[in-house]
Amino acid sequence: MAGYILKIVLEDTHPPVWRRVVIPERISFYELHLVIQCFFGWKDCHLHSFSIPQEDIFIDDEEGSGFWNVHYPEETTLVERFFPGYKWIRYTYDFGDDWRHKIIFEKIDESYEKRYAALIKVKGDNFEEDTGGVWTNDWDGGARRPLDVQAVTESLRKLVFPAHEDSGAETESESVYFSDDEEKRMDDFFGDFLDRMDSAFYASSHNHKPSPMALKIESWNQFCEESLQQTEEETLEEPDYVLEIVPGTKSCAELLRALNLQETRDYCKYLQVPYLNSWTKTQMTSAIAQELCSHPEYVLYVLYEEELREYLHLAGLPNGRLEKLPEGDALTKALGIGLADIQVEKRMGKTRATLSFAMDLSPLLCSLPAALRKQTYRDLRSFSERLKMFVLAYGLIDFDSLRGMFQSVYHTVIEPEVFCRYIYWHGRFNDLLQTLYRSDSRKAYAAAIQLDADYIMERVLRYSKDLEYVSFSKKELREMGDGISERSDWAEVLYNILRYRFEFTEVTAGVVLELIFPEIMEGRPLPFVFESVLQMLPEEQELSDFCELWFVLSSLLLELELPMLKGRSRRQYAEEKGISAWDIDMAMAMEEKRPVVYVKECHMYEFDRSIQEMMFQAVGLASEPDIKQLEEYLQKEKIQSEEFLYLLAEANIIGCRFEEADSLIRRLRKSSPRGKKGAEALQEMLETGIDVMDEPEEDDDLFGDDWQPPVSQTYVRETPKIGRNDPCPCGSGKKYKKCCGRGL
Repeated sequence: MAGYILKIVLEDTHPPVWRRVVIPERISFYELHLVIQCFFGWKDCHLHSFSIPQEDIFIDDEEGSGFWNVHYPEETTLVERFFPGYKWIRYTYDFGDDWRHKIIFEKIDESYEKRYAALIKVKGDNFEEDTGGVWTNDWDGGARRPLDVQAVTESLRKLVFPAHEDSGAETESESVYFSDDEEKRMDDFFGDFLDRMDSAFYASSHNHKPSPMALKIESWNQFCEESLQQTEEETLEEPDYVLEIVPGTKSCAELLRALNLQETRDYCKYLQVPYLNSWTKTQMTSAIAQELCSHPEYVLYVLYEEELREYLHLAGLPNGRLEKLPEGDALTKALGIGLADIQVEKRMGKTRATLSFAMDLSPLLCSLPAALRKQTYRDLRSFSERLKMFVLAYGLIDFDSLRGMFQSVYHTVIEPEVFCRYIYWHGRFNDLLQTLYRSDSRKAYAAAIQLDADYIMERVLRYSKDLEYVSFSKKELREMGDGISERSDWAEVLYNILRYRFEFTEVTAGVVLELIFPEIMEGRPLPFVFESVLQMLPEEQELSDFCELWFVLSSLLLELELPMLKGRSRRQYAEEKGISAWDIDMAMAMEEKRPVVYVKECHMYEFDRSIQEMMFQAVGLASEPDIKQLEEYLQKEKIQSEEFLYLLAEANIIGCRFEEADSLIRRLRKSSPRGKKGAEALQEMLETGIDVMDEPEEDDDLFGDDWQPPVSQTYVRETPKIGRNDPCPCGSGKKYKKCCGRGL
């Protein structure tokens, strides 16, 4: 047995209040809640919850709600699920007073054998409940009472907990329902998305004959599917599908010969087994089997903890018929690595599957020391969490750079072979990431599983082949790995537009963001991303909403850090190179563009790149030179596009060019019904002076003492307002609040 040493800090206390404690392993979060109550003298009279803010994960006794939250039941979720993978977890008690505790994981005490928690060191008094929280107590002295260490110790010794087995409980989530119209749009969107995802796989595998190993796994999966289907339909006295365990007669090396030549080479690479090009497949499979038998803990890289328990359970059963099928992917993975064998035969209307285990490797795995298993899984969890942050932050990164930054950020040393084995044999085998090898540079790359790595690589070679990767701190990596909403404020703006302008449900808006995020990370141009969103929109939408969507998507594409630029945003890269950010794959290439007909239905994203850039500057910064050029372009090309007219009118309003704006509004009134509604929105903006792209702030002296509004308007701004999250007009490419507006 072992224990976890934690430092539990009551947040925002001055002077600080904290407890360094040790808790036994394999306790639930509910049991951790009980001991925290004891540590701080709480009376357990209020609600509480555990959370991991950086992942939007909650562990509590409530049902999950909302797309953005992931919930685990505290009574069945063990602390091992998150410790030591996460450095800290928050515990909140009394949502009114909001007592927040930061639970910091420090280390594992292998010598701790007690089944109750204990205090190691304490600092600070306890607080009385229902006194208003930390801030009230810190300001007025509050109601504090000394900590009675002896009484706490005695209470803790009465809280003896058994060592639970991890049930592998899935997260609790609320059922999601869509309207008929929403469901149809979702189906169409998902269909197109999956078609694009499948096309790359189909192109790479279409002409390859399945290996005997693949056919074996396919026959087993089909057996399971048909057996379960028959079980659901009817109950037979003598089932048509029978699974039996029989004595094993083959070694791991013999079972691995069912791989084809390429799969065998891949396994050598995954396990970092050296081989010669002249070797036969038999020689390579023997080397792989020898490596696995010498290091049976490598099997744990492939089988998760619950899968290992399922496998050990099966391997410990006597020979004979099984009454029910094994659960999960344990057996499928065991087949793939030569740990087990399945033979499926059909005779006289019945299907019989016989299961056997490798004669040499299976006994070694069954006798693997528990301490080694435990340590291996701890190392895997820790490495996986850290690797996940790098892959999500960079999207695509070569192994050498990844290993160098990994060691620098986490102050550790990992041998290249060990590092590659973690990535390939654990990460790649379990589809946690994808890998790519470039023969021209002799470099291997790791990439997020949902990204088109080949597409990104083409653009890396075009833009950033000779550039170094941007370095991120540990904090930045964790924030970037938390999702698109943490990477850019514009993602939150986009989410709100989908929710409140286009009236999406919370779930649908979240799903759309999740689906377009890979397209943005791949560096896809604005029209490609915009049309992906359009597939989810109802046919009839307000002109003002479409125009704002164009501006927000453009801002998001310009601001987000991209794999093809090695961690730079388009703006950052453009600043380094002295070019326009709009020149970096923001618009479709000429050969990809559809002929643009300047009619009222023409979308803004269909215009030439230079026109879109000018419009973006005009709307975002009220750039007068851009506004004037756009007006000249409007007259010269006789533009009829309602989106163009709307955005140009909005830019004129923001730039306080009211006569020009009024002229454009009159043109929109003579257009389609959709254009007329857009004109009404602009007229309201003109009359009230409210800029929909701004964030209203209190006590802003925008006009000066001598300002007088025009007779036709009741409220007008003399100078354009710059929002906190708008691009800084100095041209730095940073947000205003992080550049010239730091003093706001």
